Order: sequence, then C-alpha cells, then structure tokens
Amino acid sequence: MFRLFDSSYQQMNQIIEEGGNVLWLGDFTAALDRPLLDSKGIQTVLTVATGLNVAYREPGITHKVYHILDSETANIGRLFQDTNTQIIEGLKRGSVLVHCAAGVSRSASVVIAYLMKTKGFGFQEAFNYVKKKRSVIQPNYGFIKQLRNYEKEVKIVKKEALQLKISENPKDAKGCQLIKTQEKKKSDLNIIGQQAVHQRQPSQLTQPKITTSNSTRANSTINSKKYFEPQKTYQGPQIVTYAKNNKLVIKNHFAMPEIKQKKNK
Repeated sequence: MFRLFDSSYQQMNQIIEEGGNVLWLGDFTAALDRPLLDSKGIQTVLTVATGLNVAYREPGITHKVYHILDSETANIGRLFQDTNTQIIEGLKRGSVLVHCAAGVSRSASVVIAYLMKTKGFGFQEAFNYVKKKRSVIQPNYGFIKQLRNYEKEVKIVKKEALQLKISENPKDAKGCQLIKTQEKKKSDLNIIGQQAVHQRQPSQLTQPKITTSNSTRANSTINSKKYFEPQKTYQGPQIVTYAKNNKLVIKNHFAMPEIKQKKNK
C-alpha cells in the first residue's frame, strides 16, 4: 500500500547498528525474502503479527512469532520484556529483523520500546529517532499510550538499579556522599558570607558607649593619666653617721630640724 504513494518506500530500514550487527525494521515481504535476509546478515527474525504464515525451512534463522492484532485494545506492552531480550541476544549473533504486516505500527512499537529500554530514550525521543529511519511508522493510539506507560516503568527500574548499585558499591556511595557534602559546604559558605555582609552594614555596627561622670574619682582617674606623678613615700629619716672632727653628722632626704643638745652645767 505504501509503495503506491511513496517512491522512497523500502521493505525494511536500518534502525541502529551495534557491534557490527544491524537492527532492521520492515514489512512481511522483507521477512519472506530469504536472499535479502542472507545478504544483510540477518539471523534473527521477530514477527509481531498474526496470520502472516512466515516460516523458514532452511536453517540459519532464529524465528519467533508474537501473535497480536493491530488494534488499540491489544496489549502490546506485555511483549516488550521478551522482545527486548530477543533483540539483545539476536544482535550478539548477527543482524535482526523486526517486522509486522507493513512495518508501521506493531513492529515499530517493539523497536521503540527496545530503544527506550537499552538507550535511555524517552518515548518521544525514541519515536522521533525511528521516524527518521523509517518515515512511514505510526503506532496506533493504544500502542502509544502503552509506550508512554512503559517509559515510566523504565525510569523507575533505572532509579532502583542506581540505588542498588550505590548500596553494593561503597565507592559510589562515598562519591554521592562527597557531592552532597560539597554542596552542603557551598551552601554553608553562602550563608556565612551573607551573614558577614549583613553584619558589615553601617546600621549594624556597634559603637562603643562613652559615659561621662562628674565624680571626683572619674575625673581624677582621667587627669591622673596626664598630670599625676607618683610621689615618694616617706620611709623615715635615713641617717648616716660618721666621725669628722668628733662630730655627729645626720643626713637624710628630707630637711629635718636641727636638734641641739643642752649642755649640762
């Protein structure tokens, strides 16, 4: 049908290459063309459809059929876990073809789910990627809804796997703890810096209080720094005696009155 309206239409299109092997997305005519499969090194074929009667008599092809209708009520999400496994294992042996009747809805949904699971794509990113490779893809509304729900499941599983990895690997846990510690230090430094700036504001400066007092003690204390000179403490007369012409001489630092002795008559 698409060949009638699109001259660039191909039986199958290359989606992604891994380890030298290619994941292909196509229609049932590509699956029936055994020479084409052999020329592309395809050793695994996944048929995501019912009633197509695709089978291989010659050995060399691992073939699995998923019976499902292209209906909005069909549960294609139940297939994703197994189709992902089959594609992963198939790419280890050789190239892989995923197909349905036209390579538009069912098989396209399976390939999109594979990219979401293995490449970390969200639904929209995976859809756009596959659309560039095979322009005719258009999963039905029911499949799109299931793919969006699958996107949430993949995110939850990845989050749990990361937490498990950290718990099993102390180095990873220390690394996460170190990042958190560094972030906390930066936050603390920012808080301290803000406090310092706040304290340096003029309105927050504490001016020393100057108290004035009329008391004699306060005035004497202030004046003593400028005018007070220590006075000598009286320790009594210092007397030096020595003989000079048989006279007693008294010396001291202070002018003492001369003492005259009365002569006895």
